[in-house]
Amino acid sequence: MHPKLRDERRTYSKEMLDEIYNLANNLNIEISLKKIIQINNKNSSTLIGKGNLEEIKSYIKLHSVNLLIINTNLSPSQQRNLEIYLNLKVTDRAGIIIEIFSKRAKSNEGKMQVELAELIYRKSRLVRAWTHLERQRGGTSFIGGPGELQIELDRRHIQQKILNIKSRLRKVGSRRKNQRKSRINKNFKTFALVGYTNAGKTKLFNSLTKKKQSSRNRLFETLDTKISRLYLGQKYVGIIDTVGFINNIPTQLIESFHATLEEIHSADFVINVVDVNDINAKNKIKTTKSILRETGIDENKITNMITVFNKIDLNNVNYKCSNNRFYLSALTGKGISNFKDSLKNKIN
Repeated sequence: MHPKLRDERRTYSKEMLDEIYNLANNLNIEISLKKIIQINNKNSSTLIGKGNLEEIKSYIKLHSVNLLIINTNLSPSQQRNLEIYLNLKVTDRAGIIIEIFSKRAKSNEGKMQVELAELIYRKSRLVRAWTHLERQRGGTSFIGGPGELQIELDRRHIQQKILNIKSRLRKVGSRRKNQRKSRINKNFKTFALVGYTNAGKTKLFNSLTKKKQSSRNRLFETLDTKISRLYLGQKYVGIIDTVGFINNIPTQLIESFHATLEEIHSADFVINVVDVNDINAKNKIKTTKSILRETGIDENKITNMITVFNKIDLNNVNYKCSNNRFYLSALTGKGISNFKDSLKNKIN
């Protein structure tokens, strides 16, 4: 392997490890050990090879560990096999992120979206999650006929809940669609704030709109899309605050937040908010662009995306703004006036 590629992989692995560590901290999970394991040949049943598994098993026994987090997305069978082999609860990256979302959601729509993601995730993991699955139920109705496994009934119950939530979210999506049509008919221009989680999107949203949305310094503080007016002289536009992105975002969450992501699709301009002090800023910009492409955002809109480097108050560097590249502090207001002038020029 080329040394440069090896270094890039090592940097990426460390970045991902630090990220899952922060995610776990947000759930008040105490991490006793974090380790990067190089997997040359993936084990189809457990992902991790037997040698590494034995080391992990010894550490678990010695330190009385009760949870193993695998920083990638496991298949249901891999998760189950690891739990059986190690005799403890195992979760993966998707499970941790979904758990954080479930604790952060505040609005009814946000809660529905997160519940849908969780149900889709759990449905394929019933074998792991339920303790009574070996039982069989002999029913009197022909739907739950004699000998039907409990797992089949549980799966059907979850599927019904999924369908119910999807139906309710379609109504939300329909309402949002009508609101977007109304904005288009009125030639109401909109700017969507996107970017990696904890880059300061909501703080910028508040600074521009004078709102007071919660903007605490923690991952995924914002899970509900919000839109508010921003006055630019005699005209006004809409500023849309969206859910923060993250590397390897669970596909269940992308599907569940479909109605919310449509707000980004319909926006006239996209503003990518980046933490200027983040040593991994370049990779996070790539991740944001990648997720936007995955969700079907027009390539021209991505190419012409405005990039805002936030949190310049945390250093003493003098930055120079350009056409689609701005440096500011949403906290102190430095650079905000210049940024608003540029937005004004965009709509004229």
